[in-house]
Amino acid sequence: MKKSFFQKTYNLIINLTIIGLICFLAQFCLGLFYQAIELSGLSQYNNSFILINDSLDNIKQVILVFSISILAISSILVIGQLLYRIAKDSLWNYFKSVYQTIRMRQFLKQVEYSEPIVTIENQTITRFNPVLSEFNQSVRKCTVDIHQEEVSIFLKLPRTQQAQKLLKDMEEHIKEEISNYNPNYYFSTPLRVGNKLWFKGTKR
Repeated sequence: MKKSFFQKTYNLIINLTIIGLICFLAQFCLGLFYQAIELSGLSQYNNSFILINDSLDNIKQVILVFSISILAISSILVIGQLLYRIAKDSLWNYFKSVYQTIRMRQFLKQVEYSEPIVTIENQTITRFNPVLSEFNQSVRKCTVDIHQEEVSIFLKLPRTQQAQKLLKDMEEHIKEEISNYNPNYYFSTPLRVGNKLWFKGTKR
């Protein structure tokens, strides 16, 4: 089994969008700093401030071009998906896929309670359950792709045995949850392929 284009690019689009927005924010902050130096008149009296302003202006331009490029790539990937859905499937299924991916990740995520631990040096440190951390890291790669004739749910298996056992215990709950969202599809037993777990649903 192979991941669909939606499943391959979902996290990539989110990451690119976040990076692009952070770069825009950084560029805006540099712009404010640049204007503050200009308004203060310091650049007229000190060559160092002239050099700083020139450097800030160059950095601003580089960040702006980089952020626009990143967001353009993200937009192209989304538009490509939308055009494919319009031509081959249903545009509504794309938005359902995004929504159900978000909901499924929320459903799978385990709440990590911190616990204080006293070390040999009598220092208290906060520790999180490593099993839940590993499990939640894998959950963030879960995607739900909905088409007219089938639904596929992709889950990456955690690396540790304990985290895999936790996922194994949840299989029936996952199947029930996704069936609740897609009552017109019949979901078979989950299939493991390598380090991936698949739930497949076919139209009734």
